[in-house]
Amino acid sequence: MSKQIVQSCFILAIFISFNTNAEEEIQFKAQAAHESLNQFKHLEGEWVGSHTNHQGEEEQVSLIYRTVSGGTAVEERLFADTPKEMITVYHGSEDSGLLMTHYCMLGNQPRLKLTKTNGETLEFEYLDGAGIDRKVTGHMGGMKLKLIDSKTIEHEWMYYEEGEIKNLSKFTFTRKE
Repeated sequence: MSKQIVQSCFILAIFISFNTNAEEEIQFKAQAAHESLNQFKHLEGEWVGSHTNHQGEEEQVSLIYRTVSGGTAVEERLFADTPKEMITVYHGSEDSGLLMTHYCMLGNQPRLKLTKTNGETLEFEYLDGAGIDRKVTGHMGGMKLKLIDSKTIEHEWMYYEEGEIKNLSKFTFTRKE
């Protein structure tokens, strides 16, 4: 057998193997996302807003929403692209309800669960969290999001310390054009 024929057969075998593996894509069955996650998917994009910081000064804030993980979660980046950036991931199924995991600049990760919604306002309450002793550790223990219209939203974050609310931060955002 000539060297050219052997090389051609080898190349053909690799080509057939590559195409066969490409067609054998493994199919996974995803859980149905919680219906309220769709409200977060509609927020995808960049937002700009403001709030009064802990020093009583008006502060500009950037916010970015992005649908991730095959449409089963939405990532929120608050104070996006700054040293204070915090990431919250909204996720969950019809079985578990809608959850949010907040990756805080304080170094802990509270998980909150959607407890109340009327279609315009979504209220989340503390469920559990990594690195949190609720009687001691400062953490985000509640969040309320209000959908004003397609271009305006409000956030209200509840900061807890020693088991009680120590600060309420309110933000108003408009969709960046």
